[in-house]
Amino acid sequence: MEAPEFFPPSENLTAAVVHPLCEEWKGGSEGAIFHLASIFLVLGFMGGSGFYGLLYLFTFLTLGFFCTTIWSWSDACTTDTFLWNFALFGICAVQVVHVAYRLRNVTFEKEFQDLYSYLFKKLGVSLTHFGKIVACCEGDIHTIEKDHCFAMEGKTAIDKLSVLLSGRIRVTVNGEFLHDIYPFQFLDSPEWDSLRPSEEGVFQVTLRADNCCRYVSWRRKKLYLLFAKHRYIAKVFALVVRNDIADKLYSLNDKAFDSRGFRYDLRLFYTTLAPLRSAVPGSVPGAGGGDLVMPTMEPNITSCEEWEEAHHLLFHLGNLSLLLGLVIPTTLTLHMILLRLMLMTGSCLFITWATLYRCNLDVMVWNVVFLLVNFMHFFYLVYKRRPIKIDRELKSVYKRMFEPLHVREALFQRLTGQFCTIQSLKKGQVYAAEDKTSVDERLSILLKGKMKVSYRGHFLHNIYTNAFIDSPEFRSTQMNRGEKFQVTIMAEENCKFLCWSRERLTYFLESDSFLNEVFRYLIGKDITNKLYSLNDPTLTDKAAKKMERQPSLCSQVSMMQMRNSMGSTSDTGDILNQIHRGGSSESSHQKSPGSNTSKTMKPIEEQLENDVFTESEPDSPVKKRHTHSTAIEV
Repeated sequence: MEAPEFFPPSENLTAAVVHPLCEEWKGGSEGAIFHLASIFLVLGFMGGSGFYGLLYLFTFLTLGFFCTTIWSWSDACTTDTFLWNFALFGICAVQVVHVAYRLRNVTFEKEFQDLYSYLFKKLGVSLTHFGKIVACCEGDIHTIEKDHCFAMEGKTAIDKLSVLLSGRIRVTVNGEFLHDIYPFQFLDSPEWDSLRPSEEGVFQVTLRADNCCRYVSWRRKKLYLLFAKHRYIAKVFALVVRNDIADKLYSLNDKAFDSRGFRYDLRLFYTTLAPLRSAVPGSVPGAGGGDLVMPTMEPNITSCEEWEEAHHLLFHLGNLSLLLGLVIPTTLTLHMILLRLMLMTGSCLFITWATLYRCNLDVMVWNVVFLLVNFMHFFYLVYKRRPIKIDRELKSVYKRMFEPLHVREALFQRLTGQFCTIQSLKKGQVYAAEDKTSVDERLSILLKGKMKVSYRGHFLHNIYTNAFIDSPEFRSTQMNRGEKFQVTIMAEENCKFLCWSRERLTYFLESDSFLNEVFRYLIGKDITNKLYSLNDPTLTDKAAKKMERQPSLCSQVSMMQMRNSMGSTSDTGDILNQIHRGGSSESSHQKSPGSNTSKTMKPIEEQLENDVFTESEPDSPVKKRHTHSTAIEV
């Protein structure tokens, strides 16, 4: 007679401990709270990046995990399900508070918001960077009453940079009207750009309020310190300031027309003013949502009387993946990619667990939906960050001009991949001949070599690599009017240049507002740089390049004098005739008597744009200790 078996065989004991594989799906479906939670989670997973996208995502995830917490307590009856969902709910709630707090820090007064929308948003400047710009001026908005002066010629020191927010400012020199300044234009961009950080000067014009005006102002030293910490902000300010100068000069040039009704080339007008330069004296939203109203419990949903045993390891690994994804800091660059990756991993583990061990069709189907939504977002994010191969000859242009302004490689490739060619000129060949070549045909950037610009045989300036060849014509002339180049542009070396069809480029830029703004500001800055290079045609190439990158007081004072002289010149045609009599001879480079070098502010030298900030050279007038900083780029 065999002894009774008080213990099951060892193989049966193993089967009792290990979760068995599913042989058939669990009958019935989960309760309404489970499906409501899944709907909230799907809506949350559809959220994008950015402040508002993150706030949307974590708000719905918080609601979803709150519902799953209630469901696990009232229906699922498992301790580990309840604890995991409660932990995920807590993390999402903390993320909502954190994102809302960050959003509160980048929410500004209406006038600052208007300034951002008009001047910075179009260039792709983020709210975070704009917040640093606002913090630099301490959020102060100043007021000028009607007929009060913002600056007086020969008296007011140049120690700040200001933007007009409302009202109108009249600019005069020696009592003669020059031009008006309107909202969202700089009040003192020529003065700001006329000095290096170590130099001091006074206004050469008077700025008087035509009506009650409000403006925002940055102190010169504080703004340079901001530039030293954030190079991207320095490049943006360089762009908008130089473009503002070009706008002011073109507004003065509106009254200078030739006999055919065309504007004079600004470079020609500037060249004729050389004899006049030395004569001018002085130089939360919060997270929305109310209380969650729980639906009435159905009879089949009962409170747990007894908790189930712990789930399979796959269940815990899936929850751990969700937890790791949700705790990733939102300030991390790859935050959204990593979050989507962890959410996809968790969904895959839950699908495996629900199919093999839980036998729950509802859990499996919902996690398939979660996986698909997160995969589409993950694929899109990875696709946006895919490496784009840029042509070797165009890399320098992209790195120098477009990458610092956060133009992505894919967008640059679209810009250069269509209706765009790389052309060559041999030494001595002409790119454009005055009064012969049409301005309607093209716009070009010099990639290699050097070109010379002249007017009726008189040298004006050189064009170097990574600069527009015909930016003044693109900015000041209109298509289909039959206008011709007023200067001759000739290759001094073997040259290569990137050439767009002007008409097709114009249509393309109209379809992309961001790139259109970038082009507009780059061209405005390039025109101002060309005007600076007209100061002394006798400079060597090396000296001219250095001046173009780092203009000093002696070269830039004439920019203010040019504005003043343009406004006070009555007969442009007679002035231009000076060129035939040698009016473009060497200009004076004496320092303005109304300016001197500051003994308290150390110079912030700017090197090549692609270089890391370095200390000033040993022969610099004022030595720096260990300050790595930069001035506005040229």
